[in-house]
Amino acid sequence: MAEEEKRKVKRVFIDAESGKQISEQTVVTDAKDVATEVKVNRVEASGDPGNRRGFAVLLWVLAIIFEALAALSVMQSSPLYGRLPLFDPIVWMCVFLVLDFVCVVAAGQLWKQANHIDPPSEKNKFEFFLKSQLGAILSIVAFLPFIILTLLDEDADKQTKTVATVVAAIALAVSVGASADFNPVSSEDLQEMEANAIELGDGTVYWTKSGSVYHLNPSCGYIINSDTVFAGDAAAAYEKGLTRPCKRCAVASGDETLKKLSEAGSVTTEPSAKEDAAKDEASSKDDAASKDEAAADTTDDSVDDAA
Repeated sequence: MAEEEKRKVKRVFIDAESGKQISEQTVVTDAKDVATEVKVNRVEASGDPGNRRGFAVLLWVLAIIFEALAALSVMQSSPLYGRLPLFDPIVWMCVFLVLDFVCVVAAGQLWKQANHIDPPSEKNKFEFFLKSQLGAILSIVAFLPFIILTLLDEDADKQTKTVATVVAAIALAVSVGASADFNPVSSEDLQEMEANAIELGDGTVYWTKSGSVYHLNPSCGYIINSDTVFAGDAAAAYEKGLTRPCKRCAVASGDETLKKLSEAGSVTTEPSAKEDAAKDEASSKDDAASKDEAAADTTDDSVDDAA
């Protein structure tokens, strides 16, 4: 009975920019609404990791300067105390801490993006940790000394110490959380991804607009219903923050290897790794639901021709 439900559907891949047909593929699937015309957006890695790291370093320097100004503006023994116009010292302290926070978070994001384009090697564990988590480390440097100095300031009143400590502690916690890389990637990961993509085709990987993982197989069950997919090399996917593979694409299913699956142009129907591809599946359903009547007629015609 299950065999009777399987259908052969021809998928036509169209370059989104030129409108020209890239390729076509016959897919054996149980899906009801497979996209028969798939628009492919070619994406190339365009970010310059050197520039991003340079801007990140500059922002970290500014953050340390703002941290120092925050401390000087609120410490009564400082020559800057009470000499800044318009606001009270405690208000200036908060302003400098906010500027410190903005610089730290922006620098952390730039550093993570640079690491995804040009990831560090994992051969030296300490160096890999240092480069991967430098944003979180410098977030601590940008706030912890200020907290210590404020608490040790004998001239500061209790209210000033309380406000300064609370504001700086919140900024510290949020900036560390935003700057830490909870899924760091290495140059070895990138090389392995490139090797897998080349082994299975022309080195191209695939993803959807709302997806959180990349796919090695354009006919993966989680993106087969999508009428628009993005395609690029490993660096392009990493630049978009897609550092994890779809488990359905990354491992063998049953007795078939992924390579055989790709060569056969078929799709596995065994449920696996749903939690990793939930966003891609949702994106596919949205694409299928938004097809107009003309697209549905095209699908039926393709099925009849394949049968």
